[in-house]
Amino acid sequence: MRTEAIVVTAMVFFAVVWSGYSYMNKEESEEVADDKITFPPDASFECFIHDDIERCWILYAPDNLETNSTVPLIVDMHGITQNAHKQYLMTDMDRIARENNAIVVYPDGWGNSWNFGPCCDPALEEGIDDFGFIHKLVNYTIQEYPIDSNRIYATGWSNGCGMSQSLANRQSDVFAAVACMSMYYLDESDDPNYSPIPIMEIHGFLDPIVPYTSTFATGIIFADQIWNTGAIQNFYVWKDKNECSGALPDYSDETPFYNIQGFTECTNGAEVSLVTLYGAGHNVYSKDTDGSPGNQGTVDTAQIAWDFLSKYSKDSDSEI
Repeated sequence: MRTEAIVVTAMVFFAVVWSGYSYMNKEESEEVADDKITFPPDASFECFIHDDIERCWILYAPDNLETNSTVPLIVDMHGITQNAHKQYLMTDMDRIARENNAIVVYPDGWGNSWNFGPCCDPALEEGIDDFGFIHKLVNYTIQEYPIDSNRIYATGWSNGCGMSQSLANRQSDVFAAVACMSMYYLDESDDPNYSPIPIMEIHGFLDPIVPYTSTFATGIIFADQIWNTGAIQNFYVWKDKNECSGALPDYSDETPFYNIQGFTECTNGAEVSLVTLYGAGHNVYSKDTDGSPGNQGTVDTAQIAWDFLSKYSKDSDSEI
């Protein structure tokens, strides 16, 4: 029995590691040519010039959007090597928007990456102003659509999750809350004007790319980045940033597939939450992408993220 258990554990480990490798090494036959990308009628591809560079995004405004009042805006950012179109196809945030009368923007990172300070190339190496781009994009969307500036939310996957958490730090006057997947807060520039906002990070316990219990990131993607952090450490970093009371989480909800724990007694009511998916790797969404398998519908992480985000709203209009 012990030998069988070891074999099964090894098989799971190598399957997860291979899924991470596949995430970075998709076959050319799987790539989608830009000229073959199609969108439903309620999605559009838009661009403007920022910092002398054309920056683009997908905007999803459901056909059934009710505009007799303002609506929430969700900014959903892709992972490294990915793009806005793949994020749009994978995350189910379009479904969340249809069911909850919201608009989603899926911005494109420069060189399929986001520069959020300590990571990630090529955007980091080129000094791309992604914070300014997202700030401008939010402003533009507010001007063009009936957005409630009290309900602007950030989410994303991997590199996009790191970007989301850095946006929380640097633009806490803009975003009402953040709920993102599979990356940690690595920003080395703590904003002195940070005012605590709610933070949720969702992470797979078997993640081979950004390990759950980590003293370093694996060399598959983050070869030049060494981070002494992990999901629990990240959870407590935000607990301290949001000035939450208590040494231990004040709630923990257990299911067969995942656990949600958090601190709720925090400055500004800015709850900090960690969702752990027991059987998930780097991709914690229901759907697969580029050889990185999702959770096959066992956990609706998009809904978990939205249930968290939608609880929060700014007390007054954001001045952005």
